[in-house]
Amino acid sequence: MARAFPFVTRDGRKGIVREARSSDARSCLAIVAEASRERPRTLAVLEKELWKPRDWRKHRIPWGPHGVSLVAELGGEVVGHLNAERGRRLVTRHSAEFGITVAARVRDAGVGRALITTLETWAREYGITRMALGVFPGNARAHGLYRSMGYEDEGIERAGMVFPEGDQDVVRMSKRISSVSPEQQAQATGTRGYDEGDRPRDGGG
Repeated sequence: MARAFPFVTRDGRKGIVREARSSDARSCLAIVAEASRERPRTLAVLEKELWKPRDWRKHRIPWGPHGVSLVAELGGEVVGHLNAERGRRLVTRHSAEFGITVAARVRDAGVGRALITTLETWAREYGITRMALGVFPGNARAHGLYRSMGYEDEGIERAGMVFPEGDQDVVRMSKRISSVSPEQQAQATGTRGYDEGDRPRDGGG
């Protein structure tokens, strides 16, 4: 059965995060194409590297032990996409790497936060204890979101990527994932759980 996780944006709109379907290909690729044209760069993809729908469908990962592809919907429209892949070796299977893209018109609304929260639910289900990603130093919105969710800077890959306009450093980030969700922790300790008012305003999602 397909998974669906409801969320509410900062301005009160109701949305869902769900497992990506083959029919989401064009919507997700449009979001990626939009982000690939942004300057300063926020996405590690050149426009000429963009996939065709058949390529996207080939790389889509069903919710399972090897990874997951997620989308966020608002009003029935796909507005965000996240893809995560688990390490393939015995010594890296505790960890997964993810990338996320949110449509520009809904950034700062809580879409990115909802996608990552669902990703961490997937991680707990399959015993993954570390999530990792890379972010460009100039992408302050996304960097702030990740830090607000407990991701920590690990270091900088100097000239980690090279674009036509020049070298680009990459900040490596990670988070240790507890087997107990934040909601379960709050219930166990009797503390207040996550609330709309807890959202920082420097985040990217």
